[in-house]
Amino acid sequence: MAELPFRQIHLDFHTSPLIPDVAADFDAGRFASTLKAAHVNSVTVFAKGHHGMSYYPTNVGVVHPSLKRDLLGEMIEACHAQGIRTPVYITVVWDEHAAHLHPEWLQVSTAGIAGVQPPFTAGWKYLCMNSPYLDYVAAQTREVVSRYPVDGVFFDIVFQVTPGCICKYCLDGMADAGLDPQNDADLRHYSTDVARRAMRGLSAIVWEHRPEAGIFFNGRVRLAGDAESGLREELPFMTHIEVESLPSGQWGYLHYPMYSRYVQSLGVEFLGMTARFHKSWADFGGLKNRAALEYEVFSMLATGGKCSIGDQLHPRGVLEPAAYDLVGSVYGSVEAKEPWCRRADPVKEVGVLVGVEGWDRGADTTPEEGATLMLLQAQRQFQLIDRESEFGEHGCLIVPDRAEVDGELIAKLEKYVAAGGSLIVSGGSGLSGGRPDLERLLGASYAGEPDYTTHYIHADPALGLPDMEHVMYEGATLVRPQGEGKAL
Repeated sequence: MAELPFRQIHLDFHTSPLIPDVAADFDAGRFASTLKAAHVNSVTVFAKGHHGMSYYPTNVGVVHPSLKRDLLGEMIEACHAQGIRTPVYITVVWDEHAAHLHPEWLQVSTAGIAGVQPPFTAGWKYLCMNSPYLDYVAAQTREVVSRYPVDGVFFDIVFQVTPGCICKYCLDGMADAGLDPQNDADLRHYSTDVARRAMRGLSAIVWEHRPEAGIFFNGRVRLAGDAESGLREELPFMTHIEVESLPSGQWGYLHYPMYSRYVQSLGVEFLGMTARFHKSWADFGGLKNRAALEYEVFSMLATGGKCSIGDQLHPRGVLEPAAYDLVGSVYGSVEAKEPWCRRADPVKEVGVLVGVEGWDRGADTTPEEGATLMLLQAQRQFQLIDRESEFGEHGCLIVPDRAEVDGELIAKLEKYVAAGGSLIVSGGSGLSGGRPDLERLLGASYAGEPDYTTHYIHADPALGLPDMEHVMYEGATLVRPQGEGKAL
């Protein structure tokens, strides 16, 4: 695949079948010229959305009932005429039409049927990628990539419930594999295998028909300290990574800096994705202020990523002019900066070892967030890395709170330190477990937890702190330097 474009639009179109006059006002020439005028050189257009409706004359799925044209085909043709790349969007786990027809395809969590809300309450149902539903998605994918000159496929919502699905298809599969559905570890492993089999099959279909097409599976980006549960094992199924992060919505402004620094360490092309909306997806009538959008997009360039701004097409098929005035004002500046950003390599000054496992999409990443915030404020160049990374590429390595420090990792840390690397270990990743091998490496030993409520530290004034007892609001651990008798 060619290098990712710098100036992309991710255009959603999740349109209920109850909505009339879908794309009634669509004009292909105006659509493409609006994007071109806004300095856009790639737009993700939609084949199928979360309602399960298709926007082309499908023989596999169901066309949106009020659509009277081949909207997907017209978009691709018009954009290609303007030199604009067109990957297509296909939703996977969320498909309301398929869920209604085939409730037996739904994912079942240990708490019940996944995604099912009280009657007349909005929400998306989760379909299992281990059920015959995957054959349906595969057939839709084959139809799209064989019929249209797509430049890539963005597969969205690609995950099973945590710790795993226990629908009849998964229970049968686990039984065949000798796994216990009442064991969370077995559930996690089988669930991850289900997702990876789905990605392997879908990517093979795309590349069979479009060998140069880009592929990304959204919903797979997560932090992981080990290769088995993380993203590394899934990189063969995709060409790049997209870090979806709408900071003024639910993601917050720490999410992209942390995840982009992790993706950097995997050695693949990536882009950041924000949105023109002030809050979240489909926030019609909302428009992010220019300063915020510039900050978000320029942060992508600063971390070595390409740029994507999310939008959602109005059901009648017209792009919001004010939104693309905003996009154009920012992307014009991006275009001017591209020569200095192309093929940029990150400076690997500090490495932060990820301590969470990738099985749980909702894992607590507080230690990684704390390290990220600290290093951003210190204006240090850093990456979040896993155990498979080459530690020696970083002059300093931080092992933040609660990372599992076992014998294999300690041996790698010893080799790193012996080669001249600097090591910072904190909290539960360090001495609180009482590991003699790590204590020898650090020159200090665990001395227990204080038996009093409030903890203080008196730091050496040479560190620049006032000469006084500083309260430790989050508690403390007693540490004894080796060779001395006084606990710290």
